[in-house]
Amino acid sequence: MAHKFALERIQEITDHQTDAAAAKLGLLNQQLNAHESKLMLLFKYRTEYQERLQRAGVEGFDGATMRNYQDFLQRLEHAIMQQHALVVEARTRAEHGRLEWQNQRRKSMTFDTLSERFEIKERRVEAVREQKLQDELAQHSTPRYAKSLR
Repeated sequence: MAHKFALERIQEITDHQTDAAAAKLGLLNQQLNAHESKLMLLFKYRTEYQERLQRAGVEGFDGATMRNYQDFLQRLEHAIMQQHALVVEARTRAEHGRLEWQNQRRKSMTFDTLSERFEIKERRVEAVREQKLQDELAQHSTPRYAKSLR
């Protein structure tokens, strides 16, 4: 009769935790990508607006228009700094999520290894048990067969 791996329930729990950590990491990476995309869009928009300011400067404009450009560029610069802070925070969370997933994966692999070793040991025990049974059967059937030959 084969025995059940004693840590099977713990193995299932660590596998579930690993899956949950992987899902969380995926979500954190999506958030990071969204924040980075928005930051790149802000950089692009700033560059385009600075080019417009330069073109307008060549054509000439009044002081109010210049202030409007400068105010908008300041607000845009502030938005870039805020978005950059969000990107840094998202990178940190994603890195922590990656480390958490790696730790959970390591635990899960440990239990997988223990389970494999347990199964190998159980197969060996079963093989020895079967061999003993075969030996006993062979030992008991040999004298009968020898008597019937006489």
